[in-house]
Amino acid sequence: MDVLFFSTIADQIKKEINHKCGLNISQTRILLFFDQNDNRALTMGKLAGALNISLSTLSRQLQQKKTKTFIKIIRSEKDSSKIVKLSSEGLNKASELKKALNQIERSLFVYLDQDASALFIKQLEKIAHSSTSERM
Repeated sequence: MDVLFFSTIADQIKKEINHKCGLNISQTRILLFFDQNDNRALTMGKLAGALNISLSTLSRQLQQKKTKTFIKIIRSEKDSSKIVKLSSEGLNKASELKKALNQIERSLFVYLDQDASALFIKQLEKIAHSSTSERM
């Protein structure tokens, strides 16, 4: 098996997300993170850590014109930190994104029954987790 084939699949998924939702991968990750965490407000530092990116990278991502419409940044009253969470538009976009991702997933696994696709996803998650653990 050519493991680089995974990159081809990932590129196709990114194109589909962009086509269906108009999002890049950084916007996708931010929306999904907040959706999965009940839109719990976080400082920029904690958000960068949770996304496993540098604070400067997160700052650049949040400054993108389109991304600004999806988030709310509030200055902390306690210190100089900034608190981030999704705006109502961001919550709507996250919902749209999840529907698009479900469609993409169904198209990827169209030839597998539900049990086979669940097993395949579980195995991919194990691979992803083990490769992430090895890098740390």
